Amino acid sequence: MTSVQLLEKTEVWLHGISLDNANLPKLADAVADVLSLPRDKVFVTDVRPKLVVLDILVARVELEDVTGKQEELLASIRQIPGVEVADTATVHSEGILGVIGTPRAEVDRYLADARKLEHQISAYAARRVAVVSTGSELLAGEIEDTNFAAIRDAMAAAGFEVEFGGIAGDSEAEIAGIVARMSGEGFGIIITTGGVGAEDKDHTVEALERLDPNLSTAILAQYKRGHGRHVKDAVRIAIARLGWSTIFALPGPTHEVKLALPVIVAGLEAKSDAAELVEAIAAPLRSTLPHHH
Repeated sequence: MTSVQLLEKTEVWLHGISLDNANLPKLADAVADVLSLPRDKVFVTDVRPKLVVLDILVARVELEDVTGKQEELLASIRQIPGVEVADTATVHSEGILGVIGTPRAEVDRYLADARKLEHQISAYAARRVAVVSTGSELLAGEIEDTNFAAIRDAMAAAGFEVEFGGIAGDSEAEIAGIVARMSGEGFGIIITTGGVGAEDKDHTVEALERLDPNLSTAILAQYKRGHGRHVKDAVRIAIARLGWSTIFALPGPTHEVKLALPVIVAGLEAKSDAAELVEAIAAPLRSTLPHHH
């Protein structure tokens, strides 16, 4: 299957559709079923003369599930009482969902080209690294960010192309948003620094859980919740996946980042399993933190 990101182009326009007391949730469910999407992620958002607009609330779709589905989609909604579909009706989107309207005779060729292109893009993205620093103190300019230079030097020496992805404040939504944007811009590797501790300002791992609920984590140190400033019981690092991007959540101190980088490079070259790699990264980092149980 060829998974692609919608990149916020999620509207689908059904032209040539007239409604007469039609059940809009049933119409949305019919579209979801044809496109193999969860029913709770497809909604009718606008109805106008001979036009119905739907929004698809997913980040990615499988091309094989949506390409060339115009005739099947129109036939399905035609069965709903109160829905009239003109012979000239079409399905349109300004984004990747425009492939719904691909003529059936061209579907196989289109999918073959898409798979080839995806492989090429994935291979290119796998050598691109974005570094995202976190922390309100960085945003305020109170401290110097020395992590980007350390990551750039180590990863560039291993043949990677490294760019600065920006600074995120101490906010799950902000961190998740920047990471998702970097993934959408074609960075196969994203490294975040900071925000993995046990204090109330540390939200990076939780932000990545929004993007990948099945992420792999490793504990660096454990604490008694509520002891001092600790509102969580552990310091954790993580590896998450988002599309073709692998995201590493590392601690903020540069000496810890430098300890992790050789392990990351070796793991990427060996195509190590995320659960194994995150534990390998944690091993040299555990000795840098006091362990409280």
